Amino acid sequence: MKVIILGTGDIALEVLKKLQEDARINVLGIICDESVRNEANEQYQKQVVSAGGNILAFREENLANADIIFACEYRKAIAKVYVDRYLFLNCHAGILPKYRGFSANPWAIMNGESEVGYTIHRMDEKLDNGDICYIGRFTIQRQETYADVHEKIFQDMVARIGDILYGVYRGEIKLQKQETTGVYCSRFNAQMGDLGDFSENAEYMYNLFRCMAKPHGTGVYFYYKGKRYNVGAMIPGNDLQLEDYLGIPGKVVNCADGAIWVKTRDNVVVLSELTDEDGENIPVEYFKIGNKFGK
Repeated sequence: MKVIILGTGDIALEVLKKLQEDARINVLGIICDESVRNEANEQYQKQVVSAGGNILAFREENLANADIIFACEYRKAIAKVYVDRYLFLNCHAGILPKYRGFSANPWAIMNGESEVGYTIHRMDEKLDNGDICYIGRFTIQRQETYADVHEKIFQDMVARIGDILYGVYRGEIKLQKQETTGVYCSRFNAQMGDLGDFSENAEYMYNLFRCMAKPHGTGVYFYYKGKRYNVGAMIPGNDLQLEDYLGIPGKVVNCADGAIWVKTRDNVVVLSELTDEDGENIPVEYFKIGNKFGK
């Protein structure tokens, strides 16, 4: 079976290495994602060549030589004429059909889902719309962040991808239509990590922390007297059996056990492992009950 990989990134590179070890599969090469900045693509191409891979152009004569074109970390839309003519499969970082588009797993966490994962599906003219080959599902515990499970999810995909592609090629894996319509998610960005004036509810803020926690995410943060402070750990008040109550969002309502309690719309969030913009640790004693956070 002859395969072309579409994509630029660490996961696509791991897929290349894994498929090169598979005697059933002949990897013809990688077509890089041209939407990625030039410097990153140049470095990536060196890594591909160092791993024994070939760099290919997105040309029909190359596509025609492949039995399957596998997209992984490829962000460009592919014209209908190509997805109709050739077998394109995609790795979507989320569980289809419910969560389509960008940052699908983080949005699942924001919506209180207990499962995240990935979906291998056929590509058609609509984003994340094609028939499903395989879904990898992973339970995410309430105390876990997306950073805690991200590597596990994609290590599983890399480990299974040879069998999935070969199973589709041989007709042993039957593709299933997406019978329901999902929502299209928008990409998370670093600015979303601003906790603002803490006027959201505690559950929302905790799930946002879980989505954006480092090292996979860019982290959450707040402002006090014009300076930014980064949050390394968070617990919602509900998890401490604290009942909802009315108060002023953004106010520090307690300082105890190395943490500060900040009022949200409905409850509190307990913040610890605080650092400033230079990465210096900030003792919680720096903040006082009654301080008001926000720009």
